[in-house]
Amino acid sequence: MLRTSVRSLGVAFISIFLIATLAANAFSAAVDQDVKVAVLPFEIYAGDDLAYLKDSLPELLSDKLKEAGFDVVSQSDVVKVLQEKGFTSITNDNAREAALLLASGFSIYGTFNQIGENLTIDARIVDAFEKGKPKRVTVSKEGLINLLPAVDELVQMMRTGLLRQDVIAEIDVRGAKVLDKEVVLMRLPLAKGDLMTAKSINEALKSIYHLGYFDDVKVLVDDVAGGKKLTFEVVEKPRIEAISVLGSDAIDSEDIIEAISTKKGGVINPKVLADDIKLVREMYRKEGYYKAKVSHEIETGDSNQARLNFIIEEGEKLYIEEVIIDGAKQLDPDDIKDELALQERGFLSFIDGSGVLKEEYLERDAAAIMAYYHNHGFIDAKVGRAEVEVKDDGITVIFRCYEGERYKMGKVEFKGDLLDEPEKLAVITQSDELAKEDDYFNRSVAQEDVKRLTSHYNDYGYAYTDVAMKLNDDPEKLVVDVVYNITKHQKVHIRRVLVEGNVTTRDNVILRKMALADGDTFSGNKMNVSNRKLENLGFFDKVNVSPVQTGNPDEMDLLVQVKEKPTGQFGGGIGYSTFDGPYIGANITERNLFGRGYNSSLSALFGAQTSKFELDFLNPMVNDSNLGLGVNVYHKIQEFDHFNQDSTGGSVSLYYPLGDHTRLSASYNLVNYHIYDTDNETDSDVREDEGYNLNSSLGMTLTRDVRDRYRNPTSGYKWVGGISYGGGILGGTDDYVRYITSTDYYHKLFGETVFHAKGYLGFVHENIGGGDIPSGQRFKLGGIGTVRGYSKNKIRAQDSDNADADNATDAIGGDKAFYSNLELIIPVSEEWGVQFVPFFDMGNVWKEGEFWFEGVERFGDSAPSLGLYKSAGAELRWNSPIGPLSVSYGYGFEDLYDSKHQVIDFTVGKQF
Repeated sequence: MLRTSVRSLGVAFISIFLIATLAANAFSAAVDQDVKVAVLPFEIYAGDDLAYLKDSLPELLSDKLKEAGFDVVSQSDVVKVLQEKGFTSITNDNAREAALLLASGFSIYGTFNQIGENLTIDARIVDAFEKGKPKRVTVSKEGLINLLPAVDELVQMMRTGLLRQDVIAEIDVRGAKVLDKEVVLMRLPLAKGDLMTAKSINEALKSIYHLGYFDDVKVLVDDVAGGKKLTFEVVEKPRIEAISVLGSDAIDSEDIIEAISTKKGGVINPKVLADDIKLVREMYRKEGYYKAKVSHEIETGDSNQARLNFIIEEGEKLYIEEVIIDGAKQLDPDDIKDELALQERGFLSFIDGSGVLKEEYLERDAAAIMAYYHNHGFIDAKVGRAEVEVKDDGITVIFRCYEGERYKMGKVEFKGDLLDEPEKLAVITQSDELAKEDDYFNRSVAQEDVKRLTSHYNDYGYAYTDVAMKLNDDPEKLVVDVVYNITKHQKVHIRRVLVEGNVTTRDNVILRKMALADGDTFSGNKMNVSNRKLENLGFFDKVNVSPVQTGNPDEMDLLVQVKEKPTGQFGGGIGYSTFDGPYIGANITERNLFGRGYNSSLSALFGAQTSKFELDFLNPMVNDSNLGLGVNVYHKIQEFDHFNQDSTGGSVSLYYPLGDHTRLSASYNLVNYHIYDTDNETDSDVREDEGYNLNSSLGMTLTRDVRDRYRNPTSGYKWVGGISYGGGILGGTDDYVRYITSTDYYHKLFGETVFHAKGYLGFVHENIGGGDIPSGQRFKLGGIGTVRGYSKNKIRAQDSDNADADNATDAIGGDKAFYSNLELIIPVSEEWGVQFVPFFDMGNVWKEGEFWFEGVERFGDSAPSLGLYKSAGAELRWNSPIGPLSVSYGYGFEDLYDSKHQVIDFTVGKQF
């Protein structure tokens, strides 16, 4: 039998009453000694609609302080003293003088600030008998709805410093065996360091009882060093020996047992048990079993142990058979249904789960219908609560709508504090475009215009700008005029940029990424850009750039708060590709060396065809300037099909940004390479370079990247153009001038599908000093990354016109190259990082004397149309547990020596 009884509960509540009474008597002396507090006026830096806080905030704070046990001076007395002394603004000195005149131990004053949705209460506590700096207490919240919680938190932070009562030095729980005492301590409404009151102890006792795990609770109070020790003695309810689920078929019983909060070995908690039954019922509802019944039974024994059984009657699975948009006359109901998360049962519902009623979406879908009407000109439209009819054969969901009249977009006006001519402000907004196109009013566009205008004014330093939107509708003409009333308030400058939280990273590494500095005019856009740049460094788990009020309405501080994360990495990798074969590698990387933002890495790779050792170092901002410096050295051994090559070299590079999206780089490269072990099938240009060679070259690259993100972009483009000069006055054996340019373009089509187009052009020629173009600088195409459907590097030029079709030695890399990739990037699973990519590729290379896009017969095969080898196919990309994986199937449309019409390329690797 369960041991909870009326008698034990009665004893418990009598104990609570007696303890609370004794505690109240014990603490009465301490309460009598409370310090008197005077709440002075707060400065309000917000819109006109919050001007009322000038009077109401001190009243609200006074009331909350009284509730917390403080003796608070009435506001009428405060106002009288301030008027008599002529204090029009509050400083530390006159706040201290006011406290003395009001016979209070402390006075409180400060500021209330609102920027966008962020509100901050910055309070200062002035001791009437000390002339030191006041204590500063600051609370920040999102949204005006959190004003009261902000005041409550502020009062809680003030208590220890003002209210002279006994402090709780220790808290302990005795008697808990099954439930860990730390769980009880976490649920208590008091903690070490809090002030001890009769009310707080009473609330603590209630909170322990409300846990539902105990038949009896007592509290003991002892004196210890530093204050009081509270000990809560508890008596636990029976322990659960086993849990069973009876009648479950649609849902595995193990899944139910895992989902519920009640666990074997715990105690029976009626509140938790009721929540568990509700949870199991909701699990069945989400699977479509809306008539499922869930109950429980408890089998008890004599050893204070119990068996808990959940009893389930599932019933039949039901689907949404019909969604009715009742009242839709001017808009197509099917168009409205497309906006809903809840969908009617379909042919594949048993696979994809569509048609299942998820009740949490009902309110969301009603709001979606309302928004759809408002965004299509129906400004008076209303949508009632969704009605759900559960029948034996299915579910009907009904949304009842009132459309009203449909309004066109009228005039757009700008009033108030105008920084620009209305014509220029109209360019910022989009509502004006609706008017020009005689389109219907769209509330979402108008609301976005409010944000655009606010952001525009913020960028000019008006951090407290208010933009009010007013709709003037004409029921006769069915036109809506929109008026944006702008109040800019004062311009704000940055006093100081403060940095917190960095332990390893130096301040200058953070500050140089800030788009705002000391003395700058505030800009909301630059503040967001600063936040994004710091996040892109990759040094921090958390970055927050936020404004902090200084007490001067014309200036503010910017507080940069960061939480560092490990930037060093030691790892290795295994992989395979159809060209290089299997490989294994290792690397050591530090992306924030010495906390100075340096990036360095040491790597080694060993493979069937390629082995490489490489050291990299990059200082992205030398002496905090925009100039970057990179150094690279490496040694590489490569085994090709018909020859081998060893290379040792390095480079020194300089980088400089030209604006936010463009970068110019220049580098000097020096590579000593050896070509050996050629055979009769080696390409003719490679045979000519057999032996030792020295490539001394100078390169310059211009890059412009306006993609929305670096990984898996959905819009924008990246353009790269570069030139390399080798030999000549730089020395070495390789004499050439090489040009390349490429463009990647991304555009979202529908859903998450992205269209990607890439174009590449390359050209190389002899430099001023003459000499043959080295084979390593000539162009060869084919394989993943260029023209899929043809084997890697198999698209080559023919060295002589009368070559034997069966002689591969006549192949040569071209001095001109072009290829293009057209792709549809279709996400299959965002969670697993799987993409399906259909493609169409085309490209070719041409030798000296041949023209771009010239159709040339090679190796006995006919010339390709348009002078380009073309292919189509599909690629599967997967961010697999063993690393990025790509499998490409391509079909080449034109014949080409030694290249199959169907080619499958495969690459996979892992970083760990």
